[in-house]
Amino acid sequence: MPDSLPNLDFSGLNPDLPTLKAIEQILDSIESLIDPGQNPTAGAYLQKLKNEIVQLKGQKGKQGSNMIPAGVSELRQAFHYHLDAFPQTKDISSHLLLFYAAECGMKSIWLRRNRLRTTDDIAEPTLLSRDGHNLDRWRKELKIPASQLPFTTQTENKKIPTFHLERGGSSLDVEKAHQAWRYGIRLKPQDEKDLVEWLKNLCNWIKENINR
Repeated sequence: MPDSLPNLDFSGLNPDLPTLKAIEQILDSIESLIDPGQNPTAGAYLQKLKNEIVQLKGQKGKQGSNMIPAGVSELRQAFHYHLDAFPQTKDISSHLLLFYAAECGMKSIWLRRNRLRTTDDIAEPTLLSRDGHNLDRWRKELKIPASQLPFTTQTENKKIPTFHLERGGSSLDVEKAHQAWRYGIRLKPQDEKDLVEWLKNLCNWIKENINR
């Protein structure tokens, strides 16, 4: 390892996300071969490069996005607004409010725990671009045990509710529920009951943790 390491500047590059992920994997492999105790300079240098790659990934994920950034307090308020309105509405409208309450509440807690101000500060693009409505992904990010969110037909093999449309078809993940409710597509009654029960328990957990 040379005494002076080159000062690489990634700011002028415009690689796509797969390229950035490949570079990140290469840096991880190199880092695994270095003993930081014997060569702390090289370890710090690699960490600096990895941080720059993470920033580029975040910027790349936000390019072309029309999403409005939301802050911690705004998401917290939205959680309470949606949850308060939930019992005042009926059927799919109430279910939709419950879904969005859970989503806003979890994002507020996640941002605060990670000391970020708004969703625009999230470096991992898939959290918003791909998994913005994936409540189970956010549950895992917050390390909420599935056992704390029971629902009627829960079994050892089914810890997270899935659902089927009333007209049939394959099993769908919870993240798709807001689409069905938004467009008035009917779900199988027991599946819908499970989803609502799971969301209520999730919102109860959020209420206990949103100000901690």
